Amino acid sequence: MCDLGNGHDSLFITRDNHRDVVSLLEAAIIGVLQGVLEWLPVSSEGNLTLFLVSVLGLDPSETLGLAVFLHLGTGLAALVYYREESWGILSGATERDKDMRSRLLVMTGLTGAVGFPIYMYLNISAFFGESLLALTGLALIATGIMQKRGEVTGERDASSLSWPETMALGVLQGLAIIPGLSRSGVTTSTMLLRGLRSDEAFNVSFLMSIPASFAAGLGLMLIDGFQVTAGAVGAVVVSAVVGYMTIGALIGFAEKTSFWKICVGLGFLTLLAWAPNLLF
Repeated sequence: MCDLGNGHDSLFITRDNHRDVVSLLEAAIIGVLQGVLEWLPVSSEGNLTLFLVSVLGLDPSETLGLAVFLHLGTGLAALVYYREESWGILSGATERDKDMRSRLLVMTGLTGAVGFPIYMYLNISAFFGESLLALTGLALIATGIMQKRGEVTGERDASSLSWPETMALGVLQGLAIIPGLSRSGVTTSTMLLRGLRSDEAFNVSFLMSIPASFAAGLGLMLIDGFQVTAGAVGAVVVSAVVGYMTIGALIGFAEKTSFWKICVGLGFLTLLAWAPNLLF
């Protein structure tokens, strides 16, 4: 376990030799990772979970809540970055904006309906604690395979999305609560497979993330009783700042780069790291 804090700035609570929250320095590192990885289709949640468990030594039962909570920061960054589109959607400035507002409401509702039960199961299940690496590895491989299939682009724009497609995107975003299953990767790939232009697919994917991120973060506090620590707040602030600084460049980079091999490779490496558990 890597100790990046010291006795004075540490915000750890020790229980049964597990560390449940993070120090200020670790919070900054985690925030930077979230602020960068969120815009790439490599599952920020999955990679953060691996980092929290494998490098920082946090208890697996605490990592999922923290990883989800950090989306408040990148959700805020996306809201500021897409402020003109967001305001147009909120105010219903055009018929297209009104249509997108309705779709985002449906997507967010379905995301919560699908994602919350999965989150609660993973959070309390012994399976999650014992097989975190295996679950993350398999989900990373699934993300990579889906991205490989989605390496196409069409001519459709977001206004042509059908309601069944809209509902499917909401469900997929909810499934992305599983560590390793990239939210942006599966939603963008699905839209590309359905013939949307790549720029439209990425824009819709990150517009979807804004209400979902706030709903997930606030839901953790209100429903699940997630304990907000100074370290967690610090990580959110850092992720918001770094996320806003990097979102434009990284979305452009992601549009032009094939990440499926990275996801599959990380997935297999994760499974190899977990494999020794089969012997005990």
